[in-house]
Amino acid sequence: PTAYLIITNISKSRNVKNLLQIAASFGAPKIFVVGQKSFDFDPSSETTDVPLLLQRHIASGRMEIVRFDKLKEFIGVEIDSSAKNLETEPFFTSAAIMMGNEGSGMSSKQMSLCDGFVRISQFGGGTASLNVSVAAGLVLHRYFHWGRGDAVKRCS
Repeated sequence: PTAYLIITNISKSRNVKNLLQIAASFGAPKIFVVGQKSFDFDPSSETTDVPLLLQRHIASGRMEIVRFDKLKEFIGVEIDSSAKNLETEPFFTSAAIMMGNEGSGMSSKQMSLCDGFVRISQFGGGTASLNVSVAAGLVLHRYFHWGRGDAVKRCS
């Protein structure tokens, strides 16, 4: 199975760059961009938002950034009553992972495009909130190990 990442509705340039690097580190062959008109994803452009090391990654053919409409199964990362806990590895096939906005989470339109949702267990009494880059890293890490068939050992 292959993991893809969808970048949409992310407002901070630093988070967009972090998401690109995290996806590359887990071997995502494509990153799909929906909207995000204020960002330049052309690696050959002088004003590109693609980090230098990823420009080489793209030039060598190991990764592609694609503006697109729906292609694969969409899994949204969202705190929602229908979301499955990430720890249960609720994956079935190749999937595109969609993250929500840093402050407001996923829009209703984004949620309507998703085939399912995962949530990340959090502990403590405060607001359940992780940085979007951290959350993407956790989900892609779990997906990567699930795809390889790695057993997750639990501490008792």
